Amino acid sequence: MELGLDNKSFVVGGASSGLGRAVAEHLVAEGARVLLVARSEDAIQGVARELGEQALQCTADVSQQSGVDKVATVAVDRFGTLDGVLVNAGGPPFGPALELTDEQWLDAFRLLLGGPVRLLRTLVPQMNDGASVLFITSSSVREPIQGLDASNVLRPGVAALVKCLAQELGPRVRVNSMAPGRIDTARSRSLDEARAEDSGISSEEQRRNVSEGIPLGRYGEPAELGRAAAFLLSPAASYITGVSLQVDGGLVAAVP
Repeated sequence: MELGLDNKSFVVGGASSGLGRAVAEHLVAEGARVLLVARSEDAIQGVARELGEQALQCTADVSQQSGVDKVATVAVDRFGTLDGVLVNAGGPPFGPALELTDEQWLDAFRLLLGGPVRLLRTLVPQMNDGASVLFITSSSVREPIQGLDASNVLRPGVAALVKCLAQELGPRVRVNSMAPGRIDTARSRSLDEARAEDSGISSEEQRRNVSEGIPLGRYGEPAELGRAAAFLLSPAASYITGVSLQVDGGLVAAVP
């Protein structure tokens, strides 16, 4: 399928590793220009070198206004206008609701909702007609995940924000989200290690136990999500907006 991404310009958050990097790789492979955004300068420099001249870097913390301003300045300076944004950041802290501190709740809000709203408020005016916004959320938008109550509470709010923005920004800009399940990233491995320690089993056994509950029988690879994300961000998905796409191997069986 021709995605129509040649010379399109995108901002990709959390691009130094995991899902953000996977999406950036697929966008570049399809001919797009990408501004890689992450907080770690060393990590983002390495990714930019690997992806080549179509990839530019911007070290910024978009949970802060100064980081948002920097991303907007660099994006407009290098691209002029934008064809899309991937809203993606690390996950909120582990822990049950009543054991998280007020500051942890506030930080999780800034990470998942406050920062993204601020970023889009700044970048949407720079977007071309037909542009696309894609949020990376979690399977917690459909079913709570044990020990991740900040995500369980706030991620569904992100899914609701996507619905609101799809209404408000259409027809000029499309807005969708993706809800990954167990994708083989550092965060998934960290979660498995914590649960394995709590249960007194090995990380490998924990992973096998989780995989048995996934209809496709395994964890997903970041590249599998990256391909789907590139499609949703592209003109090939021109009549898709307000959607939350599960990329979870069938893990979440909730209806609807």
